[in-house]
Amino acid sequence: MEPKVLLVYPPNQLMPVELPRPDGSLGPLYLAGALERAGIEVDVLDASVGTPDDSLETTFNNRVLQSNGLIRIGMTAERISEVISNGGYNVVGVNSNFTPQTKMALEVARLAKGVSEDILVVAGGVNARALPGRFLAGGVDVVCATEGERIIVELARRLEEGRNLEVSGTITTKRGIVVRHPLRAGDTVTNLDELPFPTWQKLPFEQYDGIASAGRDSLKQNERSASLMTSRGCPFRCAYCHISMEKQNEKESGGIGALRTKSVSRVMEEVKCLKALGVKKIYFEDDSLLAHKSRVKEIFTKVTGMGMKIADVNGVNLTHFLKGGPGGKPMIDVEYLELLASAGFDQIVFPVESASQRILNKYATGKLNHAKLDVVELVKLAVRIGITCPVNMMIGFPDETEEEILSSIELGRRLVDAGAPYCSLYVPIPFPGSQLHEIALHDGYLASNFDTDAFNWRKPTMRDTTVSPERIEELQQWGWRDINPKEYVRKRLEMDIGRRWKSGEPEVA
Repeated sequence: MEPKVLLVYPPNQLMPVELPRPDGSLGPLYLAGALERAGIEVDVLDASVGTPDDSLETTFNNRVLQSNGLIRIGMTAERISEVISNGGYNVVGVNSNFTPQTKMALEVARLAKGVSEDILVVAGGVNARALPGRFLAGGVDVVCATEGERIIVELARRLEEGRNLEVSGTITTKRGIVVRHPLRAGDTVTNLDELPFPTWQKLPFEQYDGIASAGRDSLKQNERSASLMTSRGCPFRCAYCHISMEKQNEKESGGIGALRTKSVSRVMEEVKCLKALGVKKIYFEDDSLLAHKSRVKEIFTKVTGMGMKIADVNGVNLTHFLKGGPGGKPMIDVEYLELLASAGFDQIVFPVESASQRILNKYATGKLNHAKLDVVELVKLAVRIGITCPVNMMIGFPDETEEEILSSIELGRRLVDAGAPYCSLYVPIPFPGSQLHEIALHDGYLASNFDTDAFNWRKPTMRDTTVSPERIEELQQWGWRDINPKEYVRKRLEMDIGRRWKSGEPEVA
């Protein structure tokens, strides 16, 4: 049987206050590149916007309030089934990185099986490999337990040759029991220059261009953006991040949490591909982009020299804004901030996370040391250089005290006073695949039958924490209103009410 593969970004489901945007992340594009390199036919579908034959009014702008209180955004189930059926696909790959989107990923799996039970459904991404039992019970045949470029090609080849599908680095079921097929030596790509180029050309850019929020920041229409990764992994292992467990369980993950980098020449080749596709702004998806300063400086200088802008970055660690000063004492690297500003970084979100060094040491690898880095001074310098720096704080870790929470809120207030335009207060979420998830299950902060739809930053997911969930939510709402500029709070509340009104959800939940 000659394989024909469809890789799917599922529809989205969001809280009414969240800003919807298409996906376009790199995972499926790397898989498509690997399949094409192997001579296997492959298509990519972003179900949030649909195919070029679909209208945004029937996909991205078709927002339906579900019984779980979340808004479904994207192609209808009937339309997704039609695309799978008409395309003659016998392999459907489903991307699932984010736990709150589990329902949407499993919807695509069930739709594929509804078209034909013979379709091989493969799921990959951090969330899928963290919840293999749920995915395998929900219509998925194979879950990728690591990076999938090799796995997807081998699965397609075995399907073509009629061989068994027990591929190393996958998770399947046998007589109702979940079975892990261990990785072999060499299964993980360590030299990232050997990776296929992502198939950006398969993204529905024409659909994206019709959406003002197509990028990670508020881009103007016709200012096309796309994702790029110069590295994989991270030098840190924060408990609330999937990399913490990837490093802890290296045999199962293949060591994919370790920081690996592409050569600068390879990165620039990818930038040229994006420029040829009309991309104006690049979103760096690296988990720790700024780790090697000399390399980053070279990349940024070359990117801006080509007339490209940098839209945003995913992974920023504040410790990388330090350098050695007189006598070895660390000091803020002003020149580095100036380089970032000149390269087009007019906004960088600063992940301060907590004012408590105990919390940072326990849950964030101690990657920020308040004794070494004055974050208030960092904000002042960034603003003076021309970088807008919103701040992220996290409150409500399992053993965090109310005193520690209040100290973080107070630090947020000082950072706003120093020039940060606003400070977001997030509740830590025990996402499957992270050490925090394992802690929450082991210590009874999370039931084993947890509802993935409930995993959102607005309401505490963990129970029996030192500060009660109800009190954490109260402190979050009070703190956010208290520390942020009144005009910002007013605009956000008006926006939230407007989205609730459009979605049909009551203004007061």
